[in-house]
Amino acid sequence: MKTIDQFMWGYQEHFRIHYEILTQNVFEAIGFEGKPKVFLVGLAMSDREVRHEVCVEPETGFPDQDFFSSLPKRVTEGVPKHPSQQMFYGDEVTNREKPENIRRQVITEEVLNLLASEDERSGLRSFASLAAPVDNHYVVTVIQVPKGNLDVHPLIPFRWMQENAETNLLMECVRKILGQAQYETYRSWPEPGRTLGSEMQLETHEIAVRAAKSLMRVPFIAGDMMNSGLFEPLEQVTQLMYEGQVSKGRIVLAAADDPNVDYVLRFSNPVSLQQTRWLRKLLQMATRETALISGYGKVYGLGSTSDISTEPYAIDVVDRHQWDFRRGSTIYMNMRAGRPTLPKEPISSERLKENMTRIFENISDASVARAKNVMDILFQLGRGSMIVFADDAAKEAGRLQSQGTKIEPTALNKELLERATSIDGTIIADPDGVCHAVGIILDGSANAECTPERGSRYNSAVRYVGDGSQGRMAMVLSEDGTLDIVPLLRKQIYREEIERAVIELEVADLDTYHKARNYLEKHRFYVLEDQCERINKALDRIENERTEVGRIVWHTKRFTPNPNMSEDYFKQSKKGRE
Repeated sequence: MKTIDQFMWGYQEHFRIHYEILTQNVFEAIGFEGKPKVFLVGLAMSDREVRHEVCVEPETGFPDQDFFSSLPKRVTEGVPKHPSQQMFYGDEVTNREKPENIRRQVITEEVLNLLASEDERSGLRSFASLAAPVDNHYVVTVIQVPKGNLDVHPLIPFRWMQENAETNLLMECVRKILGQAQYETYRSWPEPGRTLGSEMQLETHEIAVRAAKSLMRVPFIAGDMMNSGLFEPLEQVTQLMYEGQVSKGRIVLAAADDPNVDYVLRFSNPVSLQQTRWLRKLLQMATRETALISGYGKVYGLGSTSDISTEPYAIDVVDRHQWDFRRGSTIYMNMRAGRPTLPKEPISSERLKENMTRIFENISDASVARAKNVMDILFQLGRGSMIVFADDAAKEAGRLQSQGTKIEPTALNKELLERATSIDGTIIADPDGVCHAVGIILDGSANAECTPERGSRYNSAVRYVGDGSQGRMAMVLSEDGTLDIVPLLRKQIYREEIERAVIELEVADLDTYHKARNYLEKHRFYVLEDQCERINKALDRIENERTEVGRIVWHTKRFTPNPNMSEDYFKQSKKGRE
């Protein structure tokens, strides 16, 4: 085995690496872009003789052992002051376990307290498992998430056990991962981390689905805490068809006698959510404006909510086996064929500007702002639609007029967009936001970016627009509210950042190469041919170093230059700007 100085148990490295990879896989599965960091903190049990009172895995990097040096003292002082000391349990076993449970809670709380100021400084948010005994230490698993990526996804506030709480799909996933890590550390045989991929361990999709189930048990209706779970009824009803028709409608979560609900019809006997086929039949009557009004267990009728009331939580059924959980314009979770994901963030003004200025030469800030306004209007209209911005819009409107309707050049506005998106076909406008044609059936050749996983509207945009080199860009809004920009060019980066990582890798060893390797792995697209050769040579040397028996070495797929990479993907050199 690898020689471990800060020893907790023999497979601690395997355990940590497994959970870091698992966390990354779960994040990718639900569409979260932040890269997690996982580490372990161990505090020695008071009656055991150990080499180190505090241990951190991995031993190198930050936070390190010194960072947690005050942990033993903080725990010793925190245990007698903990609020749970005032609790008395009628159950004898629970009362007997109280001192041990308090100690474990305090260890976790103090680990998070120590990380709080560092998290603030470094833009992270730390989540931690409940400390669990492993051999001679209490071990806490910590997952750190970039706060900037986390803040993109809104939280759901709620009251539970007389306390304020908050959650979303990502946080539920993190809790499921930490819960499994805590459970596994209790296991005496085989030791945690010794067997990877055990049937007892949840896989990526299972964790995501369990997180979605937990999210849909949050108390969403004011004054009603008894949400036994909405996930299974929704999954079952959205898979059914009614006389060959796909369901599309809204279910609003509200109390039966909510004064803000205006019933169009109210059932004499509320219908149970467990009566799936009946519920599917009722859903056929619902629209987004006139929805089914439902509690956690029963549907009360069909109606709408007051414009002046606080927006209720709702479920939009957008297609067969597809539904969204939302409140007003905020979508918290998309469910597609049994797979939960975070809603895809609409492109920001800054990202849209970067994209358009690279596709359209000399485009003005005012024109970019108009394009952003057009995108916002399409979202508000909420129907499947597509608009193409093209340098040659006037010429193309003439060429394609037999496949649509050419119009007198007219500035895009909400009324025009509302009328034009009510018919099939594409709107064609120039980069300044002047419309030249509506209802156009696009042409174009198939290319490698076309995919059978996407609809005809998206693939039509890919074929017509291509890679943007012709001065064309499309906005494609699907029926479920997903926006695609075609093409959405990769972000520009500085050439010297890639070169710096290559140099770091060339001088690294098996203990120090991870940071540079991970950066280059993430930025494979930008690596040039000569850099690929240098990276591969460094990886050959590092990954073939002699190691202790039992040490895990992850072999990296070797680098090859991407044929689509060009100098356009590099920003002006930092030195060149100075």
